[in-house]
Amino acid sequence: MMYNKIKAGMISSEEIMKLVGRAQELTRGGYDLYDENYKPLSSILKKLLKLAKQEQEWYLYFDTIDNLMYLDGRNNNYAEIVKYAEVFYKDSVQYMDREIPNYPNVPMAYLNIWIYDEIFGAYYQYYQIDDAKMDLFMKKFEKAALQYGKTYVYYECELKLSLLYRDADRAKAAARNFLIYEKDMESCYVCGHIPYLLHFLLVGQEQRAEELMLDYIHKNIPKKHLWCYQKCQRAEPDSMYLSVMGVCVRCGKRESFLHFYKKYWMELPPETRLDPDAGVFQRLLNAFDGCFGQLDSDLEQVSEDIDEENQDTTINNMYVFLEWWCYFTLLDRSGVHMVKAVLPEMEADGTGQVSTQSVSDYMQEKADTYGGKFAQARKQFDYGFVKEAYRKCFLQSDRI
Repeated sequence: MMYNKIKAGMISSEEIMKLVGRAQELTRGGYDLYDENYKPLSSILKKLLKLAKQEQEWYLYFDTIDNLMYLDGRNNNYAEIVKYAEVFYKDSVQYMDREIPNYPNVPMAYLNIWIYDEIFGAYYQYYQIDDAKMDLFMKKFEKAALQYGKTYVYYECELKLSLLYRDADRAKAAARNFLIYEKDMESCYVCGHIPYLLHFLLVGQEQRAEELMLDYIHKNIPKKHLWCYQKCQRAEPDSMYLSVMGVCVRCGKRESFLHFYKKYWMELPPETRLDPDAGVFQRLLNAFDGCFGQLDSDLEQVSEDIDEENQDTTINNMYVFLEWWCYFTLLDRSGVHMVKAVLPEMEADGTGQVSTQSVSDYMQEKADTYGGKFAQARKQFDYGFVKEAYRKCFLQSDRI
């Protein structure tokens, strides 16, 4: 629930407290409520941000920036996070350290870390954030983490960046430091440890990654953290398998990918694997199995992804279109050479159909555009390797 530290009597403004109460009502329950109520919540939070600054309610003000960023992150509105990051940088310098002593009953200092974490979630995926800006941001993030606490969050993000760049040495160093500070973890234990789990795949310790994956699925974690299973969506077996296989693919670990795919993914019940609301990677896994029974739904998802690409990040778009490239290549190889689809810049025949191979080429071109932009901005990122890794994992003839 949002604003769980705001208690009656903390704020004198009735207007502000009504808005806080409304935000609490809309988020009291599962995290799905944040998504279902995205538009009204966003409107409430923007009003609160303005009023909190006017009334100089600084804990509420920075808490609202954090809530806005978290809400936007869940809904892939990363451009808004980038915008509010600039607001945070300016106002935190002016007000944060000055006001922390005035709020002894709430963890105001930690808001710095949660906000930096949300900014990282946007920055590390955008080609507009080049190496120079990313490096500067990570230095500011590290300084804040060492100053304000919850330092493990910074090293969790270091692990994520290491995976993106496939930098094994950086990952090993980040993992060592993560273990030093993980005892301070108060957020979800499973979500917080997933980058640590995944780094073992990058550094060639697949067995250790598998052991941790099973520990997290079977709740073999410190007892004080067991509460996280009440709400954690990423601890479900299917979600965990998808995370592990995704990293195997992107790091070019074909044998590891096939191991997890055959041993775990294909043992899930069909209704789980064929979830109609699945993401693109899961749809690609179904195509890899030769299953195209939900082709109409998949084509609807394609149109949706293209319609929304301007709202998504460079990296997300790159992965999405690489996955659709592989999907349509597999579909064409299965004998389906025409599909009924309306796609920009593609001419359909008299029956509204286009060739499956041309759709595959279209997706490949889009992936190349986004991947090329990101590789140009981030010299440590090798798009050619990632694209070849997808081809090797999904399109190589001796796949099983």
